[in-house]
Amino acid sequence: MTAFVYFLVATIAIGLSTRAWMGERTDPAKIAFLGLGWVLATTWILFSLSLFPNLGILRLGYMIAGGLSPAMALFAVDRLFGDRAAPPSPLASRLLLLSVGVVPACVGLHAFVFRGTPGTSPAQIALTLYTFGVAVVLLIRLWQVHDATPLRVEQLRLRYLIGVTAGAIALALSEQIGRALMTLDASADLSYIARAVALQGPLPPLSVVLTGVALYFLYHSVVNYRLLDLYELFSYATALVVSALVLVLINGIAVLWVDTFNDYPLHTAFQTFVASILFLIAYDPLKHQIDWWANRLLNRRGHQLAEAIEALRSEIPKATTKELLTQVLLRRLHGSGRVPVCTVYLWDEGRDAYALAGIRGDVDPEPLVALAGPPFIDGFTDEGRPWYVRAELERRRQHQDGAAAEILQLMNAMHADLTIPFRSGDLVLGWMQLRDEDWSDGFSGDEMQRLAEVAGLASVALSNIQEFRRLEEAHRLAALGAMAAGLAHEIRNPLAGIKGAAQYLQAEELESDAQDMLGVVITEVDRLNVVVSQFLEYARPFELDRAPDHLNAIATHILQVLRAQGLPPNIEIVEDLAPELPPIAVDRGRLAQVLLNLCQNALQAMPDGGTLTVRTQGRSSRQGKRTLEIAVSDSGKGISYDAMTKLFVPFFTTKESGTGLGLAISQRIVQAHGGELEVLNRPGKGATFTVILPSPEPQRREESPKPLDEESEPLEAASS
Repeated sequence: MTAFVYFLVATIAIGLSTRAWMGERTDPAKIAFLGLGWVLATTWILFSLSLFPNLGILRLGYMIAGGLSPAMALFAVDRLFGDRAAPPSPLASRLLLLSVGVVPACVGLHAFVFRGTPGTSPAQIALTLYTFGVAVVLLIRLWQVHDATPLRVEQLRLRYLIGVTAGAIALALSEQIGRALMTLDASADLSYIARAVALQGPLPPLSVVLTGVALYFLYHSVVNYRLLDLYELFSYATALVVSALVLVLINGIAVLWVDTFNDYPLHTAFQTFVASILFLIAYDPLKHQIDWWANRLLNRRGHQLAEAIEALRSEIPKATTKELLTQVLLRRLHGSGRVPVCTVYLWDEGRDAYALAGIRGDVDPEPLVALAGPPFIDGFTDEGRPWYVRAELERRRQHQDGAAAEILQLMNAMHADLTIPFRSGDLVLGWMQLRDEDWSDGFSGDEMQRLAEVAGLASVALSNIQEFRRLEEAHRLAALGAMAAGLAHEIRNPLAGIKGAAQYLQAEELESDAQDMLGVVITEVDRLNVVVSQFLEYARPFELDRAPDHLNAIATHILQVLRAQGLPPNIEIVEDLAPELPPIAVDRGRLAQVLLNLCQNALQAMPDGGTLTVRTQGRSSRQGKRTLEIAVSDSGKGISYDAMTKLFVPFFTTKESGTGLGLAISQRIVQAHGGELEVLNRPGKGATFTVILPSPEPQRREESPKPLDEESEPLEAASS
């Protein structure tokens, strides 16, 4: 049984350290943890094998690996809790190098110089003193980390780790003293079990069990950047013990059922084998129930959050709007009692930023209302991080990580301890944020993983909501287009009659007031005809006549048209065109129509004069794809908040003579090209409208640009 315990814990050490390293093979902390796991595993495996007869020579390897373990543990702790980007501390490096020299030397003296010495040799005593001296240095280093940690929760968990480590060291020393006081007669004819007990000494192998627990604590710090708390540990241990007892019970019944083990051992082995298979088949649902009861009894806070997460799994797919999805998330998470403050941020196209969609909980001051993506989302998009955890960010900030400090500052402004993003591919749709209670030990790795799964479901729901809205808009436009054709026919015929009658009456000799009124009638009829024409263009589907063209050529031509038409006084035009932009397949006439409309809006936004800037460039979009852009900027007063929320709504306009369809049509044209029309508002300083088009693949041969139809009718739009 003694050898089995050593072999079992060794297997766990190999599994934990290798699994942590496989997640990120270049992380210095995970490499050091891998070395620690394998050194400890080697120690325990060699000890197990040395219990067999004629394999006593392996005890020398056990002594070497065991002597190196404290120094390796010190090095791993230094890499884990220190600055991972910086070199290891001189103390940890020197002690590791010193141990590589001292430990084999002591083992060599014991094997060759003091060979045959009865009892414990002086070399063994020296090795024991040195090994436990390094172990004391390890405890001192852990306490230094504890004192340097600003978070009370992390300090509490470090005290758990220090206590378990100190217990393992004290038990290991007691076991070593017990072995020294006992002398095993190598010539004695002992059974394997008796020999194992004699070599272990009077104390059972409790130190190896506690060392395995300490290693499990460190594993969670490596993988989840946090240590386990006692609630989680007791819950996991209880679930494991109950599962083991169930297995023992089943196998015990199987053995007792066949009470002829001595006469028919194969029958008993087969019965036990079948019972074990039946246990494994039933283990998944059984494990779920055991975990549920263990959490409920020993980890009530985690149990309440798990119940809320299970409810969210069934409710999230039923959410049909962003508002409903937000309320479902907030109600369940905050209602669990585990999350005192919960917020949800979603991308708001009107603000061109991530806006606060909802909040539950009492906070002071109020959280940020809106937040531009970078640099907050860079960790999600560029580094692929599944979440932001305050403890990890605090640790990174202590090591002069500027990005972590900036993210932590934003999380403070949003009252968050944990941020989990909503993703659609490489695009971040938003995020949910949760804050802990002051007395909380933080969210466990299992809880964060479950919350990430909920965020994944919410991401799918958000994508479905957006797709449903696009489909709904397509159906609406199709119905609107069918209605528009008949409506235009019914309106235009009477308009033509009204205009003809007014023009006929103008030829008569009437009083000047009557002539003026007829002029008003004709002007308003013409304006109404323009509205009907633009309404038709907005409502009905249209086909693009694409051909390779250059954005710079289109921008230059539109500016020439503006100059030819005559610019308002005190207007300066700035051309900032990026050189060597690749050609792109566009409908030149319609894209020029969009650009001319944006430029005219910009001019109308500067009645007292200003600067009109037209800029082209290539850059990476939020999705990480290459795009080409045309930006039109003015230096006017900017756009009011109310106007920003209705900017692309049909028939909304701030101009006295506008139809409110110009920007709506421009947006449709840009979207038909697979692009976006974005707005950057600077109150008091102007606004920028940017046409973003997907960049084409490099082409070997460029085609000639299509001639521009200079008679394209400009669009009227809402003033910017």
